[in-house]
Amino acid sequence: MGLIALCLWTGLTIGCGGGGGGSQTTQQLRVVMASPDAPAVDILIDGVQVATSLVYISNSTSIFDQTISLTASANLTLLLTGPASKIQEVLLTDGSKTTTTTTGTGKVRVVNASITMGPADVYIVNAGTGLAGATPVATSLSFDKNTEYESVPTGGGGYEVFMTSPGTTNLLLDTGALALTQSQFQTVIALDATGGGFNYIALTDQ
Repeated sequence: MGLIALCLWTGLTIGCGGGGGGSQTTQQLRVVMASPDAPAVDILIDGVQVATSLVYISNSTSIFDQTISLTASANLTLLLTGPASKIQEVLLTDGSKTTTTTTGTGKVRVVNASITMGPADVYIVNAGTGLAGATPVATSLSFDKNTEYESVPTGGGGYEVFMTSPGTTNLLLDTGALALTQSQFQTVIALDATGGGFNYIALTDQ
């Protein structure tokens, strides 16, 4: 079993046993293990275990110990990416507290957390419509980078994310139809599949 230890701090509150005064703030932190060869891990935040056996392969070493600055009163997603020997963090601010939507839409962003995919063009389209005539929301999105939140119509058959080789329609990833409701925020993360090729997870943001 591996171990991930996080020391979290904001401008008002110091974690990891630090005393310090000031008002207490509240953050919600979601951790996503996106390293394809990492062991199953326990998550410790400021020395307190908050999750056990977070995916992947068994091992017995500490693979990640990091101090991370948090924004007060924010909802955040921490991605742990890269190979297990060089895990790195990508900290994303989730949009429901920072962005508003218009009637009949939600918001979707895409993260390239695949080690092997390389840069990719990203399309977010109505499900089932394909790439003909579509314009990418991001071009050559590289490893550990994300798009902005994009407005996506809700209802109907949902939406679909395509990732292609830059400047082409050579398909790298197709999520198929994904559901989105009014004012919902979602993050789609492209990953390396354990058996080769690419996979994804779709998360609903707080």
